[in-house]
Amino acid sequence: MLSAVALAAPETRQLGPYTVSFDLNTNLNYQVQTSDPMDTGSATVYGMRILTDNSTGAGVNIIENKELTDSTTSMIKLLINYGLAFSGINTTNIVDQTIDGKNGFVAIGVPFAGQSNAPSQLYRAIYWLDSVDCTTCGPVSVGKTSVDISSTYPQDVTQNLLNSIHVAKS
Repeated sequence: MLSAVALAAPETRQLGPYTVSFDLNTNLNYQVQTSDPMDTGSATVYGMRILTDNSTGAGVNIIENKELTDSTTSMIKLLINYGLAFSGINTTNIVDQTIDGKNGFVAIGVPFAGQSNAPSQLYRAIYWLDSVDCTTCGPVSVGKTSVDISSTYPQDVTQNLLNSIHVAKS
């Protein structure tokens, strides 16, 4: 696990075979921590955390599946909505957004009433590095590599991350 303190500067980190660059464009002090790859059997996950304090930060996970996987945006949005609800987060909006030059989306949520130890607002964004329409499968898309970003930073800092992130396989 690598860690460095950063302040308002473009960052570049190596996550396995992927180079990740981003710029939070903020005056907040933060640390960037990378973790060792995790093999789930069906995929390898390369992770990075951007942390300001115990309640404010962001995570970037690159999920490299071993086989083609359904990358249809409407299905992924539904699964994210369910996942957030099961975690005590009420999805208030899901917005399509271009991230890293690819089609993606951002889910915005707040804790359900009575949830303790939950962030005041959570952003969850997903896009695929290699999603393509599957013409022989019906109205679906398939891909192997997705990027999953979560953030409890304020909207402006989160948007800076989403607008600047670039992931490239080395």
